[in-house]
Amino acid sequence: WIRDYNALSSCYGATFKVAGIEAIGIDITSGGCQHFDGLKHVQYLSLKNCVNIDDTGLRIICRNCWETLEFLDISGTSVSIRGLESLTLLSSLKFLKYDKRLKLDNTKHDNVMLQLQRSNKELQLEAV
Repeated sequence: WIRDYNALSSCYGATFKVAGIEAIGIDITSGGCQHFDGLKHVQYLSLKNCVNIDDTGLRIICRNCWETLEFLDISGTSVSIRGLESLTLLSSLKFLKYDKRLKLDNTKHDNVMLQLQRSNKELQLEAV
């Protein structure tokens, strides 16, 4: 597990596989999500209250962790409904915690949630 996101790039390599990252309330930008390049084993990721994480950052994460990510908390981020659409790429996702403000656009929210649940039958959703 990595709890110091800033040390992330120095922590992994061919022999070290990061399985969990808890980056709660830290100042990560979408550009900083480039540190996910090469992280192919992450199963748990909490970005709770990382307000600078947006749709672009989430797409970068999905591109790198699409096979293994099982738990994702993006509550308190700047991810929009459009960003949630990229989560259909996450074939192993079992639990998603997201910001309830995204429910305000009911039609689009409901369509995206339906899309996510169709792409992954085991997915549990929690709006906080």
